[in-house]
Amino acid sequence: MFCTRTKDHMPQITQGIRSILSTPLVYSLFGQLVGARSGRRMFVQEYVKPDVGTRILDIGCGPGEIFEFLPNTEYLGFDANQDYIQAAKSRFARQVNQKINSPTFICESVEASTLTQKSYFDIVLAIGILHHLDDQAASQLFELANIALKPRGRLITFDGVYIPNQSPVARWIISKDRGQNVRTEQEYVRLAKGTFSDLTAHIRCDLLNIPYTHIILECRK
Repeated sequence: MFCTRTKDHMPQITQGIRSILSTPLVYSLFGQLVGARSGRRMFVQEYVKPDVGTRILDIGCGPGEIFEFLPNTEYLGFDANQDYIQAAKSRFARQVNQKINSPTFICESVEASTLTQKSYFDIVLAIGILHHLDDQAASQLFELANIALKPRGRLITFDGVYIPNQSPVARWIISKDRGQNVRTEQEYVRLAKGTFSDLTAHIRCDLLNIPYTHIILECRK
């Protein structure tokens, strides 16, 4: 996850059945069950829209599953979960060894003080991260993205959200997420505007094959 030094700001439930989602294999199998792969493809096609050579920083990349849909990009993924990073490296070992569309996966936190590539990236991704962070840590993430991005670069976030007249089933499923900071659209936007004045929020209810509501923020530097 983002910034291990802010672990106290990342309340999440990791006990009981939810703890097994920290295992890469179970995480991937669960994603297949709920249709996450098609959702990732749609997310990339409609929102990320990378060009050849696009420089992408993925904060909290997990097992790196989004990279499958980012061909011919310069991709750098960070995650503090060693098992996730090892799974990502194993999955894409052929590309790394042959330097074909070669991704880089690093097991450590990424922070403003340690980020070496400033004003470098065209796109920063934070997929499923904000709802694990309290307001202070979320604000730090927005600031970090701003530092990492080139002028007119974009931060794209992707999280569960509470909305008016939401499906009771979707609301219930979202409430059971490991992350304990699922917010309303207005709350996510308020946090983003602390750093980015140019942003668009998209609400989607069709990215999984279970009832679920996502918010996608596009924030331009």
